[in-house]
Amino acid sequence: MCVRLAGIFLALGLLASPVRAERTDVVVLDNGDHLTGEVLQLESGQLQFKTDHAGTLYIDWTHIVSLTTSQKLNIELADGRRIYGPAPEAASNVGAIRLVSGRSGETPVPVEVPISEIIELRRVKGGEVWYDRLEGDVSLGYSYTSASGVQTADFSGNIGARNRRREWKLSLDTQTTHQDTGQSTQRDSLVISFDAFLPDRWYRETALQFDRNEELGLDLRSLIAQTFGRYFVQRQGLEWRAGAGLAVSTETGVNGDKRQAIWLPLTTDLYIFRWDHPKTNVAANLAVLPSLNEGGRVRSEASLKLKHELIKDFFLQISFNDSYDNRPAETARSNDWNVVTSLGYSF
Repeated sequence: MCVRLAGIFLALGLLASPVRAERTDVVVLDNGDHLTGEVLQLESGQLQFKTDHAGTLYIDWTHIVSLTTSQKLNIELADGRRIYGPAPEAASNVGAIRLVSGRSGETPVPVEVPISEIIELRRVKGGEVWYDRLEGDVSLGYSYTSASGVQTADFSGNIGARNRRREWKLSLDTQTTHQDTGQSTQRDSLVISFDAFLPDRWYRETALQFDRNEELGLDLRSLIAQTFGRYFVQRQGLEWRAGAGLAVSTETGVNGDKRQAIWLPLTTDLYIFRWDHPKTNVAANLAVLPSLNEGGRVRSEASLKLKHELIKDFFLQISFNDSYDNRPAETARSNDWNVVTSLGYSF
């Protein structure tokens, strides 16, 4: 199944070419220059702006005094508010964006937002075909040690889409380790998540997860979780959120034994971005899961990923993953961790 899913990720990566909007967006700088092109996104204090003749420009957000676009934008403000809509005309005040915002069925109302209060700006994709709205990445890694005859192959893929109120994502990580003198092992994780963005920086996440880790004596764990949390830090180049919820899982060991558990997941996620060239971002995730029906049992999942762009859309990624269970299946290890170096492509 994981091989088929890996093939699907690669195929979607080829299909999901960026939406080509008409380049009629206009940015006015504080020195009086007018630039015509296509707004792509604002993150880490820089506006990514695509032009026909000068390529893609990265413009310091503090030097922009006006922006107009017919694209639908999802803007996040420093106080946690989110505003959605196009900005078809210049604001009446210098240093502001005039969005035409309104919910479905309501009359759109112009809203002027000071540029200095905007920490993130994303265009909401709406291409003619479904795959135009997809974003993601794929990466491959391989290592071989001649002395021990150990070969390790890794595949990682993420794909999803986001609009002004919610985001969905499908993530697959798979690792196969082959030893000439020992038994081969498999480690796989498939996660499907749905995030809803609530007022005042709150969020709700629903996740369905399938795991396999032969090092921990786990043939399959199926888990469904509901988490509520809040973004405590949300500014240019940095996001930090934390939440808690309830999860239920069914586990099948490599020996065929089954276990059912109810968990209290405590999660935290940290994202650090740098979108000027070369693009670099760091993502750190930690989930601690005390069991509610198996007294004293605690699991944890941790990951740290560093992604560094080599050339446009191609990147080097170094990942650290750790899985811990203080009461694993009989004869299995309680802890398993790995470090993976891989090359990938973003789309």
